[in-house]
Amino acid sequence: MKYEVPKNWVSVAKIGRSVGLKGELLLHLMSDFPESIQKDGVYYTQKGEELFVESYNIKRSLVKFVGIDSQNDAKKLTNCILYSTQAQTKKTCKLEEGEFFWFDLIGARVIEQGEVLGSVEDIERMGTSDFLRVCTSKELQELKMPNFFIIPFMERFIIEVLEKEGLKEIYTRFCKDILENS
Repeated sequence: MKYEVPKNWVSVAKIGRSVGLKGELLLHLMSDFPESIQKDGVYYTQKGEELFVESYNIKRSLVKFVGIDSQNDAKKLTNCILYSTQAQTKKTCKLEEGEFFWFDLIGARVIEQGEVLGSVEDIERMGTSDFLRVCTSKELQELKMPNFFIIPFMERFIIEVLEKEGLKEIYTRFCKDILENS
């Protein structure tokens, strides 16, 4: 039976190879926030296993989990994805003005000059840039527009991100052109 990762989990790192004989593992961060990994923090694997961080060396990207005390124990975790919850991520990672967590942008309506182009269904990182994958609104799909399109998450295209009465809205420019040419 396959375990399904809960929707409120956020991938923070991929566990790499074991290092040494005492159960330490190399971590490959999948987050922009190195502080998302905390000593005494609770994390989960894609199999639903709960892991407690005993120690974390941020400079060497080495982690030691409680109860993982040998190289053989550590090897069993190699290539696992390490998850945190959205609530824990918001607690440990502080954002600057104008920054957003990816998971907070999922579901946001994309609006250009008063017209709803669609809603954000995913965010993809290509190289060093983030792109919003937008599911085109039904009205525009009926006009034979593509079912989805990609918007670069940069100032040239994103004017503002607002939250109104619990709804997130992303105001854009030049994005209808992207949609029409997709």
